[in-house]
Amino acid sequence: MVALAVVTAPVGVLVGRRRDGVPQWVFPGGKVEPGESAALAAARECLEETGLEVRVEHEIGRRNHPVTGRHVVYLACTLVTATSVRTPRSTELVELRWLDSGQVEDLMPDVHYSVRRYLHMRFLRPAAR
Repeated sequence: MVALAVVTAPVGVLVGRRRDGVPQWVFPGGKVEPGESAALAAARECLEETGLEVRVEHEIGRRNHPVTGRHVVYLACTLVTATSVRTPRSTELVELRWLDSGQVEDLMPDVHYSVRRYLHMRFLRPAAR
């Protein structure tokens, strides 16, 4: 199983660009280790890959990935530390970026529907009068 941290803040949602480009942009995360929950794995992987400490709020959704066949769990996370990102500490990621919802659609067109729905609800702004 793979746990992915969907980290949101007022500036957007955190994504990383993979060194190998497959896929190009991803949410921080990785394999759940034996005896570890998906929530603990998502928080651990986020800290390892980005240097940012997060709190897991709830599960967004699950799926069997259409390309890898691996079971993926998406977890809503909020920051415990500041929102500034630097060059990733990870050997897997070469860039970290905060995206708005439009950028997510452009850079991650295959994002799972549960994550798309969560981000839409999370960043929905009341219409100006």
